Order: sequence, then structure tokens, then C-alpha cells
Amino acid sequence: MKVNKTSATLSLAALLIGIEIAVRASGLVDFPLYDANKEIGYIPKPSQAGSFLHKNTWQFNSLSMGSGPFKPSSGIDVLLIGDSVVLGGNPYKQQDRLGPVLQIESKHAVWPISAGSWSISNELIYLKAHPDVLKDIDTFIFVLNSGDFQGPSSWGCETTHPREYPYSAAYYVFKKYIYDFQPCTGVLKELTVAEGDWKTALKEFFEFETVKGKPVSFFLYPNKKESAGSIEVSTFEGYAADLLQASNGRAHVFSIFRDPRWSEQFFRDEIHPTVEGTKVLASIINTPNQQTEIK
Repeated sequence: MKVNKTSATLSLAALLIGIEIAVRASGLVDFPLYDANKEIGYIPKPSQAGSFLHKNTWQFNSLSMGSGPFKPSSGIDVLLIGDSVVLGGNPYKQQDRLGPVLQIESKHAVWPISAGSWSISNELIYLKAHPDVLKDIDTFIFVLNSGDFQGPSSWGCETTHPREYPYSAAYYVFKKYIYDFQPCTGVLKELTVAEGDWKTALKEFFEFETVKGKPVSFFLYPNKKESAGSIEVSTFEGYAADLLQASNGRAHVFSIFRDPRWSEQFFRDEIHPTVEGTKVLASIINTPNQQTEIK
């Protein structure tokens, strides 16, 4: 019996080691890492690259943009600002994300800065902290959804925004995709971003010398429910008045929901676009239908 227990223990250990090796070899834990602090909440770590599942390539430059090194072009440079809709995330290859697709569509240099679940407050914190970037940008484009007009997002979970690679790849994958025995419960006090007011921060953004006189556009991006014609979309579009007021009428606000090119069929889940949907979204941003502008 003792020999059998020892044999079973060794077999189990061998099985677990085999699973760990297999998971690591699969590329399931080749994902971006994040920095977290109480100033911005969290942001992709600078200067990193990888390939999720050995096929979905990703990269971030020294400024945490989802692109190669920041080298302003001799033409038009666009700063594309948003949350996971801009980021794309692990399910997308680098070339299928909104920034690279918009760059091909527009033939301009597009520099995406984003993070999953960022709000407009997090985005404005980044912009304020990078005046050297703003001075080299010619056009600013925000992609915003109805969840972005809340307070700033703070870091609160290694599962969704990992700060380091897991000691056990197998356990991490089980926890993330199958069952989480210890789900994240809240934000640490030392990592909580001050509430602030995004409307005030946006007014301040428009007064930056590096922004004055440059085109700024906001694209209100609906989730799947709103795209179905939910009455909630009218509430969402109500934020357009706040955006225009903060810009003193200098910005343009467009509703993706109103554009005939957009459809429910372009959602991969409740909010993120499919690869084809990303192409359509890039086309809408590049050539907005003037009838979809909210004034």
C-alpha cells in the first residue's frame, strides 16, 4: 500500500509538471504586463512585446503605446485614445487592432494609447503627464463607450491586469478561464486613484498649448445592447453635450450608433468588435458620416 501511495504521488507530481510545461509551451501566459500606481491606476508596462498563443503578436513602446517606437512622422500624426476597444487585447493580432488598422486606412501615423477598462479620466491623466507627446501630435481621436464616463479606474486584480508573470502558468490559466477560488475583491488603498472630475480635466486638456488649434474628435462607441437600438443609447449620447461644453465647441463628436456602416454583427462579445468590425470602425473614424455628428 505504501509503495502504491508513493507511486501515485509521483504520478500526480509528474502529471502536474507535465501540465505546467504544456501550458507554458502553449503561449497562454505570453501576455502584456502592467504597472500600477495611484496616479494613473494602471498602464501597460513600457517596452515589452510578445505573442499570445504564439500567434497573436503584441507590443508596447517606451511610452506604453501599442506600437513601435514613438517617432513622429513628417506627415500627420494621430493619437488614438481609448480603453480595451482600442487596445484589442489577447484575442487580436497586433495588425488586427484598431490603431494599426486605422493607420492603413488613413495613411497617417497612428499612435494608440489605451488600457482595458480605462475611463476618460485615466486617459486624461496620461495626456497631462506626457506634454512631449502632445506637442508632436497633429490630431487627437478618443473612442469612448458608456462605461468610460465614470470615475478613474484603479488597479485591483492580477488576473485581469497582471503586474508579473505567474509562478504557475497552469494555476493562472485555471483561475482565469475555468474557476477562480479567490476572486479579486477590491482596490488597495495605496493604489486608489483620486476621483477628480473628468469634465474639469477635459477643459484643462483643451487649454494645453500643445493642444490648442489641433483637431480633436470623440467617437461614441455603443456596446452590443445599445447597437440593437436600446433606449440606453440616447442616455449615452447625452454625454456629447458635456464633451462639447468642455471643449468650448472646438471638438467634434460622432455617434457610431448612427452610422449606417455599423451593425450588431460586428461584435465579438458584448462590447469588443470582431476583426471585421475593427476594419469597419476604422473606416468610420477615418471618414465619419457628417450626419452622425452630434452638435
